[in-house]
Amino acid sequence: MMWTLPTAAFLVHISSSLAQAQCALSPPVELAIRNITLPNSLLRRGVALSAGTPAQPLAFAVSSYWNNSYIHDGSSPCDSDSRGATPIQCGAKRGGFFDEGSSATWKHVTNKTASGANPDNDGKLFDDLWGTENLNINATFSVEDVPISIVRSEGQPWNPTIDINMLGLGNNSTFMAALSSANAIASKTWGLALGWQGADASHQTDGSLVLGGFDAARTNGTNATYPFSKGTPCSGQLVVTVSDISLNFKNGTTAGLLPPSTGSAIRACLSPDIPWMTIPLEYWLNFLDLTDYAGNEPDRSRGLSYWGMNFLKEEVYDGDLTIRLSPGLDIRIPNHQLVIPDYSVNSEGFIVEANSSAREILINSLQEQNMNDMPSLGRPFFSSAYLLVDEDNEQFTLWNSNPTATEKQLVRLGPACSSGSTITPASPPTDPSPEASSGNTVINSGGIAGIVIGSLAGLGLVALLLFRYYRRHHRLRSAPPSAPAPVPASEKDDARVSSYLAFKPEMPTDRQPPQELPLEQHTGYTVQPYEMAAGSGTGLLEQGRWSGTAPRERRADMTHGMAEMS
Repeated sequence: MMWTLPTAAFLVHISSSLAQAQCALSPPVELAIRNITLPNSLLRRGVALSAGTPAQPLAFAVSSYWNNSYIHDGSSPCDSDSRGATPIQCGAKRGGFFDEGSSATWKHVTNKTASGANPDNDGKLFDDLWGTENLNINATFSVEDVPISIVRSEGQPWNPTIDINMLGLGNNSTFMAALSSANAIASKTWGLALGWQGADASHQTDGSLVLGGFDAARTNGTNATYPFSKGTPCSGQLVVTVSDISLNFKNGTTAGLLPPSTGSAIRACLSPDIPWMTIPLEYWLNFLDLTDYAGNEPDRSRGLSYWGMNFLKEEVYDGDLTIRLSPGLDIRIPNHQLVIPDYSVNSEGFIVEANSSAREILINSLQEQNMNDMPSLGRPFFSSAYLLVDEDNEQFTLWNSNPTATEKQLVRLGPACSSGSTITPASPPTDPSPEASSGNTVINSGGIAGIVIGSLAGLGLVALLLFRYYRRHHRLRSAPPSAPAPVPASEKDDARVSSYLAFKPEMPTDRQPPQELPLEQHTGYTVQPYEMAAGSGTGLLEQGRWSGTAPRERRADMTHGMAEMS
């Protein structure tokens, strides 16, 4: 019987595989970002998670600011622009209402501290209801007893916690801590690709949130790594330096919004949970000048992208926008992600165009009360940028994203498995199911079947080798001492089989095990800039070591109208 190399290698490393069980059970966990069917059969885009037992599907936004996670129920307030709205309208806008009374695993506690929540950065939410609940990754995998706030506090309409259910992935995230404590991920790292949310189907793609690693297939080109910025107005500590913002006109020309001087760079806070980008007023006025806009101050949206700039279709900017980050990473945002219809939720809970003659530019100028705020890079930026956050080593990495990727290449970040390990476990399924049970299963039925088949094959080979070893040993003992017995051809085969078991040769070049990605010259789970080869297939890799023009004068009526945002 002929055995292939992978089978022999499996036998050689079966003990190593058992010793590396922890490594094997900590692949990256992927969650889809897509349209989610809520309990009332309405749709809302967000991270696909469900809460409670039985599972209740909800849509979540990803926050780099909040350390705790927040959900809404039927008693949560609507914001000031939705008062008098129907419950179904409010529920759809919030990403679905959670019914804690129907969940067998909801545990109400008397206060925030008793829930185990992080005490930081949410002092405004003093009226919230606190408890713990299971957040279900899919039908067989849930994170138990996560501290949860059910929103009770009234807030401003732009406030992301009041806007939609929020998955807190701040630098002291209780959700990430729960995953790590359960050994469900190998590191407190997460990779984010928001996908496209344009007006038509050709400009809409699902996004991805990877926990304990990132998806290399969604990255494009070289990257840049930055340390967390502590002591800044950016509570999430993800701060970049913007050296220029360029308009890419359809005729092929470009124009910069920032003055071409050495000190014109600005610092900006990465905020994937907000629907637009904010820039200083002088740069917004430059935008209007360079795009030859001659009208009055644009109207403001009151819809899902609250307070974005509304223009008439025939007057709206039709080019792209490029943000240059120091030390030279260019993120180009296509027009179909920068300019969208003014979407809102109607009284029946459906997402509709509030004004079919208008188009909304997802840019918000900082003026009046907010003129000294730090600029923010929100959803439009992340339609074209891939973000990897490394909480353990207090740093983050940015690439250009590949929003149309159809394959996956999940990279595990964390302590290395031993050099002899060839384990490449599959990631858990990404879609949460309403029928999720309260129990957790680490290995699915296919995995169990594979283990059984592999074990039986291994036992069969071991039995065969023992039998041949016994036969050979018996023949040698029965042969005359003066006449050494010839070695049968079958025993030469035994020797070849034994050599496979005693030594693992190098695998062919098309079957190499996962390799360590090259690292930069500092500590952390950093990833050296690299480009993904075209046509890379699905799989799981393993990262082993932790290691312009000057602003013109505008009319006074262009500098007012900004609602207070703090």
